[in-house]
This record gives sequence, structure tokens and C-alpha cells, in this order.
Amino acid sequence: MNTAPLRVTIDQAYILAFGAFAALVLNAMFGSLAALTFLGCGGLLIVSNPAASIDSLRRWWFVLLLPAFCLLTALWSQYPSNSLRYGLQLTFTFVVAIVLTGRLSTASLMRMMFIVYGIGVIASILFGRTGTGGVWLGVFGSKNAFAAHIAVFALIAVAVAADENSNWVLRLLGAAGAVASAPLLALAQSAGASLMVAPCVAIVLLSILSVRLSGMQRLFLIVMLTVISAAFALVVITMGDTLLAGILEGSGKDATLTGRTDLWATGLSYIAERPLQGLGYRSFWVTGFAPAEELWAMFGVPSGAGFNFHNTYISNAVEIGLIGLGLQIAIMYGGAILMAALTFARPNAPNALLLALQTLMILRSFIEVEVFFEFSIRSIMGVATLIYAAAGLIALRRPSAAPRRPHLSKGLLSHVAVPARPRPLPHPDL
Repeated sequence: MNTAPLRVTIDQAYILAFGAFAALVLNAMFGSLAALTFLGCGGLLIVSNPAASIDSLRRWWFVLLLPAFCLLTALWSQYPSNSLRYGLQLTFTFVVAIVLTGRLSTASLMRMMFIVYGIGVIASILFGRTGTGGVWLGVFGSKNAFAAHIAVFALIAVAVAADENSNWVLRLLGAAGAVASAPLLALAQSAGASLMVAPCVAIVLLSILSVRLSGMQRLFLIVMLTVISAAFALVVITMGDTLLAGILEGSGKDATLTGRTDLWATGLSYIAERPLQGLGYRSFWVTGFAPAEELWAMFGVPSGAGFNFHNTYISNAVEIGLIGLGLQIAIMYGGAILMAALTFARPNAPNALLLALQTLMILRSFIEVEVFFEFSIRSIMGVATLIYAAAGLIALRRPSAAPRRPHLSKGLLSHVAVPARPRPLPHPDL
């Protein structure tokens, strides 16, 4: 009997994307090798299928307007070498994000993120350490980094647990991860992260549950959520300072807003001087620049250490002006709006997760600066969400069209060739 051997094909794109993601998410574990690993895996992902990479870049070229403008700021930057260097790195990061969306499906991305973030959680439980006051740091450099990691993992775990298209083992692991996230956030003593995660978890659950609703019922749900959001926005407008002070106090930051308002006032003064073009990409927090040195000294931060204006809009407008900030806002809020529309039309776990992550990014943007930087997983996810949403909505308008991207990866083991059953030989009398 002649039987063909069992062949297992490992998806190259998935492996490379996994390496790039792991390097950025687990940078505290990779150390100095994180950037090098990302460059290597990201570069190989781009060249492993040049036709697919070129097609993705051709379709979504407008996303590169942001890094292009950052590079352009080198013409008037007070530190042009910084603007050029970091601008090129940001461009590479965006290119990897664009190419990745053409090689991985949203379901594959969700499961890959669950594995990568899960590694960080398990490592933090097994090998983590505590900081000042008994705050749990895990394997990360600060409690804020640990809390941010757990917050994202909580959303991923809830989405995986609720995903009807995942097998029961993966869903069980997702449920366990979701349950474990609550005490881990408590160990990080980050009330701010907990407050921001709660509405994002609600987005995931409501989006997935809405698949059982009719079109009119979904519309009613959207209207009710809009009313609730409007009421919440009204509360924020009238009691914003009090709420923000509570979040900052829960995050272990200055609840009086004194230091933060000083930072903001300094940032706003530089925006007023050069409102459109800014000082130049990555050209404010530079060792030797007097205003930066003054702020480092004021807040007791070592010169050259990581620091920012603790507000995405102020911090980024200082360096790339209102033009660059407008491009960033288009990616952040455009991605959220388009993904909300796609999730309404096609509610499923991956779409709900991407919407929740984009919402979390926007919520944190008022007190932190997470985007858009080179070698940043949040920057990659912000770009990916926009593209996945736009591509999904375009596909909805052309349901009869052939798939534009047949090269989408569906996981680590993308194809298992099972040997065919041999046909019986014809009887000699026939």
C-alpha cells in the first residue's frame, strides 16, 4: 500500500510576526536585543513576500504620511539628526504594521497576542519582583508598565474566552487569564488602569453578544450606548478635574495636578511659538536642551531619562505641531470610528478586541503618551486597527468580489496535508 507522508507546513509570516510582536511586548525580557529582534523579524516579514508587501503599501500609502511628516521636520528641527534617525525608525515601524495587516487575519492576530502577552503574565508570576511599597512590578521596569501589560492582556483574554470560533481549550485558557487579570491589577495598585479597562471589557462583551441581536436591536443598543456616552462626556466636562485627580491618585501620581499642569503649561507655550510645524520630531527631550533639563531637574528625573508631558496631544504637538498631531488624531480616532462601524456590521471577537484596544489607547492618551513612536507595539496596533477596519468595510461593500488578499495567515500551523486514502487497484477480471 502506497501512502503519502504527513506534511505540516509552518506559516512563515506568523512566525516572523510573532517574533516582532514578542520583541516589543516583552522588551523588558529581551533587553538590548528587543530592537534588533524587531528589526530582523520585521525586515524578514517584509521581504519574505515582496509582492504582498508592495500591494499592502500601495493600498495603504496614506498611513505613511505621518512618518513622512516626521522626517520632514528634520528640515527645521533644532536636532535634525534626531528627527531623521527616529523618523526613519518610525517609518520602518509603520511599514511593518502595514505589511502585517496584509499577512495576518484578525483572528490570527488576536490569538498571537494572547500567547505573547500571556508569556509576559506567566513570567511576571514566576519571576516577578516587587518595588517600593510592595507594588508588584512583574518582569517590567515599573508598575505602570506592568499595569498596562495586564490591562491589555485582560481585554485579549476576555475576547478569546468569548470567541465562538476558538476551540474549547483556548477559550478555557482565555477565561483563566481574564480571571487572573483582576488580582494582578490589584497587585500593581493601579486604580487608573482598572477604571479604564472596565469600559473596554464592556465593549468586548457587548459587541460579541450583539451577534445574537437583530439589526434593529443592535441599532437600539448603539443609541443607548450613545446616550450613556453623552451623559458620561457631560460629567467629564463638568467634573473632569476631580475625576482626573482620582485616576491619577489611584495610579500613584500627583493627585493635585500641580506638577502635571506645570508640564502642560510649558508644553502649551512651545506650541504657541510654533503651532503648525513644531520643534521637530523627537527634538524636545534631548540631553543638553535647556528647557528639557529644567523640567528633568524640577521633577527629580535624571537627565536623559524617559519623560514626557503626560498628555499625547500636548506632547506630540510640541514636536510635530498641529499638522502632525492632526495626522495622529486621524489614525487614532479614525481607526476607532471605522472599527466601531465594522464591529456593528460584523460583530465578532477579533473586531471587538481591536475596538476595545483602540478605545483604551484613546482613554490613556489624556494622561499618558503611548503613540506614535518607533518600535512601539501600541503604535503598530493603532495603525493595524485603522487598516483592518477600512479593509473590512470595503469588503462589506463588495461581498461578491474575490478576496484581495489570499495570503492571510490563519495561524502557526497554516496547512496540514493529510495523506489521501489510496484508491483500490482495479480487479484483474474487470
